[in-house]
Amino acid sequence: MAQNLDQPLTDAQFDTLLDELNAHHKATLEAIATGGERPTSPRSAAPYTHDDFSKRPEDAKKALADTLQQELALLAGSKKTIVGLLLQAHEKKITQDQLDAGVNAQEDKNKQALADLNGKLAEGLKASGHAHPESQDLIVSAYKTSSDLSAQTWNAAGEVDAEATGSVETQWDKAGPKYDTLMQDLQNNWKIFA
Repeated sequence: MAQNLDQPLTDAQFDTLLDELNAHHKATLEAIATGGERPTSPRSAAPYTHDDFSKRPEDAKKALADTLQQELALLAGSKKTIVGLLLQAHEKKITQDQLDAGVNAQEDKNKQALADLNGKLAEGLKASGHAHPESQDLIVSAYKTSSDLSAQTWNAAGEVDAEATGSVETQWDKAGPKYDTLMQDLQNNWKIFA
C-alpha cells in the first residue's frame, strides 16, 4: 500500500530522487564487486513504498520490461563467459590466475553494463513521470524495487562466480545451472511489475 505524501513532487524533485536512487544503485554494484559494505537506501526514497505496481503508466511498464530483457541477456552472456572459462580451467587449458582474471573482467563488464542499463531506465522513468505526474510516487517505488532486485541478482551471480572459481574441480559444471536459476528467479521477481 502506498504511503500518501502531502505534496506532489515537482519535476526537478522527481528527477533528483531518481538520480539519488541511480547513484545508490551504482554504489551498491561497486560494493558487490569489491566486497565492500553496501550503502543504505537514500532516506528521500523511504516514503515511496508500493506493493501494487499495476497502475503504472504504459511507458513506465515498457521501460521496466525492456530493462528486464536486457538484464536477462546480460546474465545469459555472463553465464556463457563464466561457464566457458570454468570449462577451460577444468580442462587445464588456462591457469587459475587466467580464470580469475577472466571472471574479474566479466564482472567489471557486468558492473558497467548494469550501471548504464539502470541509468537508461532512470531516464525512461523520468520521462514517464514528467508525462504522468500523478504516478511519480509509484514510478519512484518501482525504480527503487527494480534496482534492489537487480542488486540481489548480481550479488548472487558474484557468489556463484566466487564459489565456482574457488573450487573449479568440484564446481565447474554447477555454475551454468545456478545462472539458469538466477535468470528464472529474476523473471519471477519482476512479475510484480507485470
